[in-house]
Amino acid sequence: MNILGISGSVRSGSYNLALLKSMKALCPDDVFLTIYDQIKLIPIFDPELDDDEIPESVCSLISMMRKSDGLIVSTPEYAHGVPGALKNTLDWLVSSDALILKPVVVTSVSTSGLGGIRSHSPLILILSAMNTNVIVEGSMNVPYAQSKFNDDLKLTDELTRRSIGISFMAIKQAVEK
Repeated sequence: MNILGISGSVRSGSYNLALLKSMKALCPDDVFLTIYDQIKLIPIFDPELDDDEIPESVCSLISMMRKSDGLIVSTPEYAHGVPGALKNTLDWLVSSDALILKPVVVTSVSTSGLGGIRSHSPLILILSAMNTNVIVEGSMNVPYAQSKFNDDLKLTDELTRRSIGISFMAIKQAVEK
């Protein structure tokens, strides 16, 4: 099974990217996770462009999504919402068929005690409007990130490791249906 993981952060020391890397390391044997951490290369969405004018970075991402069986989106919380770079990326995908009914797990990592819930909920609404299959039971929020990852951004928290296992079980079940 091929899963595409998208980091909604453009920060090099992102806990959300660190979570995706931890998920890749903890993948079940029958799951291959590809991490896409290049949303900063996606230009500002322009609805006036024709299909043949779509930027290569967007075409490449759409191709990766079409080849994947499911998606994991890990997002930080900015100003109580979804980061602009991630929202912009999703705007490019609205008219694409790449995500229709695709199983999606949403994760959010935050240094606050809420674990990024204020970006998590709006992201689920956006993905639902795009006709994806959001797997709520596989989604997770990771609060107090600084206590869950070491200085090298390696996951050290056992409960989060177990939650990752549940996320993979949920997305596998959705893909197999």
